[in-house]
Amino acid sequence: MDTRNFRIAMRVASVTAMFALATAAEAQHSSTHKPTTKASAQPMAPDGRRTGFMLGVYTMAAPGVTLTGDDVDGTFKTNFGPGAGVMAGYAFNRTFSGFASVDVAKQGISDSDIGGNFGLRHIELGARANLPYGSATTVPYLTASYGRRALGARVTDDFEGTEYDMRLSGGMFGVGGGLEHVLSPTLAVDGGLAVAFGRFSHGDIDGESSSLAVNGTTSIRLRIGMTWRPAPRRS
Repeated sequence: MDTRNFRIAMRVASVTAMFALATAAEAQHSSTHKPTTKASAQPMAPDGRRTGFMLGVYTMAAPGVTLTGDDVDGTFKTNFGPGAGVMAGYAFNRTFSGFASVDVAKQGISDSDIGGNFGLRHIELGARANLPYGSATTVPYLTASYGRRALGARVTDDFEGTEYDMRLSGGMFGVGGGLEHVLSPTLAVDGGLAVAFGRFSHGDIDGESSSLAVNGTTSIRLRIGMTWRPAPRRS
């Protein structure tokens, strides 16, 4: 009877020891992998100065433009109007990037003899330089660009009662600045001011094309929008 009880006690002790060893091994395995799990779960920090592709959309407000010159009867002036645009760019490093953009604003006209709503369009290729101020999430910047502007509409001559297409265009160069604030690793809100200089030196009016002798004209755009960047890769 004593021998039998001893054997039973040894079996219970063996099972208990095996269970204890298995529990200890599992605890060690969990403690070994737990820091790795926590590290991989940490979110990526937002950074508005990182390199790579970017895509932006924005709304804008554009004050009217004024045209004068030898080929303009008096003064031709459009009114303040809203618009929208899109931008694609690539950051080569944390300071410099290149971009291409196009935007259109809808503007009325102040001339009482002509009726219609004009579209003021800018097409640009440019460069952006991040300034060494702010932080990784709030980035001030300057821009410079070159491109073309166009001002066109289907207009009505109220004096003669006729309709015709009118389009004025010309080269431009622009400067600007803004502030980008990063909301997440992929999205940022971007606001700024752009000023374009040049001449609307070519006209397509009622089917006839010609060069125009006009003075230089400034166009201004106030814009605010969102910029998207692909999610950064985890190291």
